[in-house]
Amino acid sequence: MSEQVEKDELGHWLNMLEGQGPWLKDAAPSPGKLARAWLRSEADVREIEKFSPDDLLPGATIYECVKAAAAVEPEKSAITQLLSADLAVPPRIIRYAELVALIERTANLFKALSGDERPAVALILPMLPEGLFAAWGAATAGIACPINPYLETRVVASIMNAAKATVLVTANAKYGPGVWDRLDEICRQVPTLRRVLVVDSDDPENDFQRQLAAQPAGRLTFIPESDPHGEAIYLPTGGTTAAPKLVRMTHRGLLLNAWLVGAFAGSARDGVVGHAMPNFHIGGLGVIALRTILFGQTLLTLTTDGFRNPQVIKNFWDIVRHYHMTCVLAVPTTAAAILAVPDTTAAGHTLRTFNCGASTVPVELMKGFHERFGIWLREIWGQSEIHGVVTANFSNGEEPRVGSVGQRLPFQPVKAIEVDAENNFVRECAPSERGVIAVCGPGVIGGYVDPQLDDEFFVKGMPDGKRWANTGDLGTVDSDGFVWLFGRAKDLIIRGGHNIDPKLIEEVLVGHPAVQMAAAIGRPDAAKGEMPIAYVVLNPGANADAAELLAYCRQHVQERAAAPVEIIVVPQLPMTAVGKISKPALRMDTMARLSIDLARDIVGEQGAVSVSVDDKGLRPRAVIDVTLTSGDRALVLERLQQCFRNYEFLSEVTVSGG
Repeated sequence: MSEQVEKDELGHWLNMLEGQGPWLKDAAPSPGKLARAWLRSEADVREIEKFSPDDLLPGATIYECVKAAAAVEPEKSAITQLLSADLAVPPRIIRYAELVALIERTANLFKALSGDERPAVALILPMLPEGLFAAWGAATAGIACPINPYLETRVVASIMNAAKATVLVTANAKYGPGVWDRLDEICRQVPTLRRVLVVDSDDPENDFQRQLAAQPAGRLTFIPESDPHGEAIYLPTGGTTAAPKLVRMTHRGLLLNAWLVGAFAGSARDGVVGHAMPNFHIGGLGVIALRTILFGQTLLTLTTDGFRNPQVIKNFWDIVRHYHMTCVLAVPTTAAAILAVPDTTAAGHTLRTFNCGASTVPVELMKGFHERFGIWLREIWGQSEIHGVVTANFSNGEEPRVGSVGQRLPFQPVKAIEVDAENNFVRECAPSERGVIAVCGPGVIGGYVDPQLDDEFFVKGMPDGKRWANTGDLGTVDSDGFVWLFGRAKDLIIRGGHNIDPKLIEEVLVGHPAVQMAAAIGRPDAAKGEMPIAYVVLNPGANADAAELLAYCRQHVQERAAAPVEIIVVPQLPMTAVGKISKPALRMDTMARLSIDLARDIVGEQGAVSVSVDDKGLRPRAVIDVTLTSGDRALVLERLQQCFRNYEFLSEVTVSGG
């Protein structure tokens, strides 16, 4: 089945091409029109780079580009929102003409509510279409600031204050628990806030939809932003559990990245794109939603819970077939959950691309998914500071390079470099030599809302005089231009796609009277990718065990998801040459500890286990050696291989004796 699916998929793409270049039929760059491409290789990258971003887009702003898409097929479904994973339940449909009208009404409303001030609209919503057209309406009138509804109140207030929010659009208890349960507390802390509107409110005066209906559509009541470099979104990043940084995103940056994603994930007008990443994340808001609308495709929102809805996972292939879904983006743990559903088949599916991001795709997951469903999981990598995706494994009919996050996208040069402690350029790394990954080009943001954060992001003293961004990720660029990542220099812990700043855990632990030093990292986890743990050194003469410190963290770490699941008390922490804690060394240590525990759970009293960790290759590898004194060698080997295959790191298992 796999080979036939790949042939059908490749044939589909080839039939759409104009000739030998990347441009689809009748969709090469032309002034005022949307170009469409299929990005397959470095040669295609160079061909696309012969043009400027202005040549690829139909307008300078998000509003202009949405209007251009709607003008082609105004009655086509722009957003199809599943109200249930049950296919018998009719979805909510917003057509393109209606979407434009909603953006206009929303922009007019935000402008009216903000008076003489530039509208700065905080959006605290579940996965509703309102979260999208309100964001684009806010970007038309001023600034949108999407916020995670599950953050602590103090963090939400700090984000809104940093954005100088004038309007808040939020939900209520009808959509389950969220920070909207504590609106009074938030409003007291945000002095710039003029108005709060609630989706599906029982109070007509504060109901978002009713207020929209009172605004005109078909026109804007003000002169909108026309500068492509004008700010559109302030997006919180840098951790969901500590005070996040706000990224200043522009219309051009968002639209260009949306175009680039379409070029490798599917830019044809018949695309139906699965939407299950939250709209407060660049993955949901830009990489998925804006990209879909830019190309006049249909955005299929997989219920307000996305892939957190177990029925969406269970019925995934039925949904794909029923709605003719062509593309989806998910974290690797979601792909693993889909693969784990018993008695399901992908026969007759319409997917052309299944991209994975946020964490590394385990080798066995990639192979197992392809063997069973006939489609490759293609890893991508990016960040909010580059407006979305930076690299991708292109859909070209070939097996992706397992373990690599792919090749650079057009207009986005990528290098591995060495920098000093002050983020000054030292030298460029040779091919496959490890360094900090740096990115250049028009996709790089102009900076953060707080300019004091810019120094740690922009590399100083680059020889070419251009603005290069220090992504904070450690990795290499090989001789073929493929990027390989090994860890995060900025040390964020990514738990199920959510970013956790380790400082929040560390600051709590060093506040305990017995703790001298603390270092929080992510421990590999088969279900979540990583789980937060911490290493601690106690003060001389102090006495505290791991259980006491875990309880202390559960009490004092503000965000529940950030509370460590394990604390390891050690006599000292590994240090770098300049006296900093070496978190890469701790990651290797926890990988070894985990591997020993997993293997011993399987081997039990049947034999001895030894583990060594090799971090010299393109991905870290755990070498597990088991010597049996009794038992079935083949069975033990099979159980060990099955156990390790869902982890991000590589593993090599040998079993002797028995």
